Amino acid sequence: MKIKNLFSVIVVNILIIYYKLKNKKIIFFYHPRKLLTSIHTFYIEDLFKDCNQNIVLIYGHLTDKNLGQNYFFIKEGYLKFILNVDIFISCVICDKFTKGSKRIYLSHDIYDSPLVDFKKEQEMCERFSLYDIIFLPSQILIKFFNKMFSKYNNSPKIQLPILKEIGYPKFDFLEKKIKNIAESSKDNIIIAPTNIYGFSGLTLINYLQELIEELVRATEFNIILRPHPSNRYDSKILQIKNFFKSNTKFHYDISEDYSSIYSKSMFLITDQSDTAYMFAFLTMRPVIFFSHDKEQIIPDDWHNLNYFVNREKIGIIINQVTSISEKINMLKHEIKKYELSILELKKEIKYFGQSKKRFNDEIKNLIFNNHKSN
Repeated sequence: MKIKNLFSVIVVNILIIYYKLKNKKIIFFYHPRKLLTSIHTFYIEDLFKDCNQNIVLIYGHLTDKNLGQNYFFIKEGYLKFILNVDIFISCVICDKFTKGSKRIYLSHDIYDSPLVDFKKEQEMCERFSLYDIIFLPSQILIKFFNKMFSKYNNSPKIQLPILKEIGYPKFDFLEKKIKNIAESSKDNIIIAPTNIYGFSGLTLINYLQELIEELVRATEFNIILRPHPSNRYDSKILQIKNFFKSNTKFHYDISEDYSSIYSKSMFLITDQSDTAYMFAFLTMRPVIFFSHDKEQIIPDDWHNLNYFVNREKIGIIINQVTSISEKINMLKHEIKKYELSILELKKEIKYFGQSKKRFNDEIKNLIFNNHKSN
């Protein structure tokens, strides 16, 4: 493995020297999490398609897959050996970077859902402080980051990066794709929990089997379990998958691009995953939030987040597994009502449809002004 990393460093540095001699600027995009890489590559590559011809893209990753000729396997600890990169970008938090580069974090969250358990929030802010700039989808997220960082003003390790509102590139990419998918019946319900270890007091993992049993028994829908990418091979999830594997109404989905299954689904069920608002804004169809009695343990300031405040504008909240089939059968007749309220919330993210241009304008401004961090 060490040899593989060193080989990548050598090849990348040769490429950098070659392109620098041609007066090119270098962007290094890094994917630090193996299981999260492929859910981002397709829209990130599209984001850079219209990149300035004087900019060269190089990608680093940790997967076992062959992702293409511009992708190089390299662990974070080896990034310090990469030479003279102008801009370093990631959409998952990194702790190590290429030396002397402007550091940009591209948010992959569409709404102000909590990013980590509140006990880990200060540590996360320390990690974000290593970046120079954070690209965010909307003023909602800018307000969220400002408030989150303000809690730790007295910490010498925490400094708020520059926050830039650019829209949400992943949404724009998937919205175009969904519009091109042929109209089909909406005969599915997706269950998409957040990371089962991320928020121990809020996860629906302990109710998941019972929930699926109720849905396959009492509704006409096919049930698609789509776990968080970090949990795809977790024993708790695989146990549920194996329990239902012979049921023809149950499907297990780990596709990297969810545009197809979203377009064919009537509802999405989640605990408190950010994908709730992604589903609603992409499909204009409602979300069912499973919110068991442990929700009372969440911090008071979380209750004021748009994510929680607006749940009933994009769907319904249920507290008991036994009530879900009845609620779904009622919800089928209220789709139009939710379309209107979802549209109103969607309008609050003013740069939908413009994020690619805004991203590239920001990058060009940064890279050709040649501002660098220490």
